[in-house]
Amino acid sequence: MTLSTCDEIIELIPAFVLGALDADEAARVATHVAACPRCRAEAESFRDVVGLLPYAAGALEPPPHVKRQLFARIAAVSENPVAPAAQRPQRSTVRPPVSGGWVVPALTLMLALIIGFGAAMLEARGRADQLAAELAANRQTLRSMEAQIAELRQTAQAVEAQLIAAQRELEETRTQLVASQRELQEMQASGGKDEQLVSFIAAPQTVSRPLGTTERAPEQASARMFMQPGHNRLVLLIYGLKSAEPGKVYRLWLAKGDQAIAIGTVTVGPDGVAEFVVDAPEPMDAYDQVMITLDEVDTAARPSEEVIFEANL
Repeated sequence: MTLSTCDEIIELIPAFVLGALDADEAARVATHVAACPRCRAEAESFRDVVGLLPYAAGALEPPPHVKRQLFARIAAVSENPVAPAAQRPQRSTVRPPVSGGWVVPALTLMLALIIGFGAAMLEARGRADQLAAELAANRQTLRSMEAQIAELRQTAQAVEAQLIAAQRELEETRTQLVASQRELQEMQASGGKDEQLVSFIAAPQTVSRPLGTTERAPEQASARMFMQPGHNRLVLLIYGLKSAEPGKVYRLWLAKGDQAIAIGTVTVGPDGVAEFVVDAPEPMDAYDQVMITLDEVDTAARPSEEVIFEANL
């Protein structure tokens, strides 16, 4: 269907909507409108306008040329009025045709109103299009803000992850610092203990005695004890002794008569050296014998038969 045909149909749509076309033209317009979306939309628009006519507030000013055509047609109708009923033949069997001159002025006036409402509809459509454009712009702005918010959330999550990692590193640093301080304190304590040990061994009143080895001791093993008369402290220096087997420990015993007292366990380092300092419950003069045995870990009631070092006091 060509554009000129649509243009012709669109010119007839106002009269078609008002029911002012003859049967053939109305059928042609109806057939075209049913098949053409553009003309159907135009017809529906005019129907909406005509439906609003009873609710129109105030008169609309039609264009000047429409007013001129309307008054010209009204004047033409006035010059050729319909003959009065008294002058018409009373017994004529043929009824004269009814003049249709009133249809054209009424249609013209109706078209003027339709044009006015059409202009109002166009203005309303323009306003609606403007609002739709503003709504689309607002939606675009909202999408942009949502994208910015999502980006900020991602940045916040990244910063939070970095903060958690920094806190974890800080905790690890604190743990290492505490461990370093503990090691320093241990070194300081060990240094102080070494000084005390050296002072104790080097004191004039200190007595030094070697501990005898048994057949259970390694050939290169040796042990020496240091004590002072009337003093509870005992110092042992051991060399060339292997570390205790799993489940066993080297234990120091002090014997007085038939009673043996477990004083503590001796730890031998990987180099075979052990330094042991202990304060006995009584001065060393009160004891008769010193022994170092290889015992089970959970046995401390009496010394085992595996005696490694021993000495009489």
